[in-house]
Amino acid sequence: MLNIPMSTSASPPSKLLQALRYLLEPLVRLLLDHGMAFPALAELLKRVYVDVAERDFALPGKTQTDSRISVLTGVHRKDVKRLRETADAPLDLERTSHVSLQAQLLAKWLGDPQFQDEHGRPRPLPRLAHQGALSFEQMVNDISKDVRARVFLDEWRRTDLVRLDEHDIVHLNVAALLQSPALEEKMDFFGRNIHDHLSAVVSNLEGQAAPYMDRCVFYHGLTEEQVQQLKQRAEQLSMDALLEINRIARGMVEQNQSASADATQRMHFGAYFYHAAETQETTTDPS
Repeated sequence: MLNIPMSTSASPPSKLLQALRYLLEPLVRLLLDHGMAFPALAELLKRVYVDVAERDFALPGKTQTDSRISVLTGVHRKDVKRLRETADAPLDLERTSHVSLQAQLLAKWLGDPQFQDEHGRPRPLPRLAHQGALSFEQMVNDISKDVRARVFLDEWRRTDLVRLDEHDIVHLNVAALLQSPALEEKMDFFGRNIHDHLSAVVSNLEGQAAPYMDRCVFYHGLTEEQVQQLKQRAEQLSMDALLEINRIARGMVEQNQSASADATQRMHFGAYFYHAAETQETTTDPS
């Protein structure tokens, strides 16, 4: 087991930094896909650092102070004080001073009366500005002089957020902005699954308790057909295992309810399968 003295090390181990960079890449891809720019993530990270330091790194018999949390986390003491005072409030990323340009542009199109039609819906806009008429280009310029309108247009067309018709008019796809319950459910499971898996990995690295089960099989040099065969087999085996664990756990819960047992523990068991072309692997792969 590897015991990492995270609070006393002068600098993080290079292997840890390499692993963090690799595991953060898909997360950053998700954040960018949902319009969450770095400053919003940085504000969220401040709160997480403060919360974890306060909860898990307090000294026995001593009150956890703003100053000590600031020393532990590197978060400025003023921010520590602010975040501790609002610990029970939801983090309002929309009120930070660094809302992404995409979010600002969407807010303008959806909320500025001059860019809405008589029904209050976002008005289709000519792509280019002509003789002072409202346009997509003008709307972008109102938000930022540093990014060309074409950059937003190309990105939003890629994600089907807008379409460009034969008359060079830009239409906002309002339906694409609405998150379906299915997507919200996926986000919920995303947080739960990754949290518990990462918690197991971190506990194993720190060696502070009996190791959690964390096993995987990985191979290179496979054909697409072979990967599909393995995927099908993995789905079958994992589903059998999940159904069996579900059957046993459900019986235990029902037994505990009737016997009034001291049932205060929760568990999480899962499986995943991932594949990609070897040319897609990044140079930051720590393996």
